[in-house]
Amino acid sequence: MVLESPSLRGDALHGRIQDRITRFIIERGFRPGDPLPAEADLARALGISRPSLREAMKALQSLGVVEARHGSGTYVGNFSLGPLVDGLAFRIRIDLTQNVQTIRELLEIRLVLESSLVARVAAERIPEQIARLETLVTTMERRGAAGEEFPEEDRVFHEVLYRPLGNTLVVTLLQAFWDVLSRVRADLTLSPANPAVTAFDHRRILDAIVAGDGHAAAAAMTVHFSGIQARIQEPTPPAGRREQ
Repeated sequence: MVLESPSLRGDALHGRIQDRITRFIIERGFRPGDPLPAEADLARALGISRPSLREAMKALQSLGVVEARHGSGTYVGNFSLGPLVDGLAFRIRIDLTQNVQTIRELLEIRLVLESSLVARVAAERIPEQIARLETLVTTMERRGAAGEEFPEEDRVFHEVLYRPLGNTLVVTLLQAFWDVLSRVRADLTLSPANPAVTAFDHRRILDAIVAGDGHAAAAAMTVHFSGIQARIQEPTPPAGRREQ
């Protein structure tokens, strides 16, 4: 089959070639980390030129679909939300020159996911998980009382919450959202945080889980995110810039 029809040009052709490569990977049963055929063999199997294959591979590499290893060849990529993190961080930074809408929308998505999932966590009440959460919250409270922030414990708390649910994609997605927030934090205008209040928010979430009260856990998570949203301030227009 020859893909490079004269009637196909530009983005349409590139899209068709990329789609054919991904279908080839799926139909042949390749798994993440498996080596792909040599360039000449793959181009022949797909019915395309080697330059077109190289261009498509570069695009798929940026998406994490394939991975090029110097001196070794091309392999099926491992699943990653890196491109999503890069794109969202860039979008938020662009928007921050005018407003904070995108960062607020991202936090709202996180709230919708976490308030729903934390109710399921409360129904499970796994002893090992609760013990780990207790250790994290105790550390938060100690550091919060000293006026110290605790971003690492905060991040791990939210990861530990959902791992027992067995949905690795959810955990990966929440980690990606956290990565986005970490990248743009320095660009945000935030009112001062009160670490003791943040620690109390997490204690309230944990107490609801220990009690097996899903509604209370979801409500506590909502209060926690409301506090984060309240700290985000609209950006100050650059000097000399006129409002439209």
